[in-house]
Amino acid sequence: MGTVAAALLIMGSSVPAFADEPAQEPGPVLIAEGAGVVPGTVTDAPIAGSEVAEGVSSGAPLEEDLPIPGETDGPELLGPKEPLSEYCGPGHWFAHITKNKKNTMKVYDKAFVKNTKSYSIDFKFTSKKAGTTTVGGSVTLSGEFKALWLGKIKAEVNGNASKSWTSELGVEATGKVKAHDTVYGDYGIMKENVYGYTAYRYSNCKTGSKQYTTAWAPYREGWLIH
Repeated sequence: MGTVAAALLIMGSSVPAFADEPAQEPGPVLIAEGAGVVPGTVTDAPIAGSEVAEGVSSGAPLEEDLPIPGETDGPELLGPKEPLSEYCGPGHWFAHITKNKKNTMKVYDKAFVKNTKSYSIDFKFTSKKAGTTTVGGSVTLSGEFKALWLGKIKAEVNGNASKSWTSELGVEATGKVKAHDTVYGDYGIMKENVYGYTAYRYSNCKTGSKQYTTAWAPYREGWLIH
């Protein structure tokens, strides 16, 4: 794996440049497939006019829940306060979050660039695959329960959460790859993950049996560089 610090690139933002490496001769390039090297490898035989090393697909499996660096499990959340009145209104279903879990990424595309030069170079990844991620849970959820979980996540954890998110083609991420190093990129949709339960609350404030689940909702897309 490369030594570039892990960073999340959203909709074309860039990795900070390495200030301790002076600029040298230009020429970050991508050797075309069929030229006798691994696609995505940058060598000392530049293609005329090339300025940026284009990432190519790594062909690796696409993860359903790729961990996002820096994400940690949130605290246990306190349960709802007891109602002051014995009358709770008409009976209804509700969702309750007990823990904010680590966020993850549904990966739709992967790319890499390998630099065999003796100096750092620029690279660019461009998303070439897309997909859609929707609200869901570790147990099967009906449309009504998906709406309950989405409402709770938006109200209590992440206001950007969405019922459905479709990633785009052509989203770019740029940065630097050090000499004799490799940079990998994962492109996809980030998911807000929580743990809790759904239950039915009767008009006398009594609660029925609880069904626990990990629930998620998409909230962002972008490149994860490592």
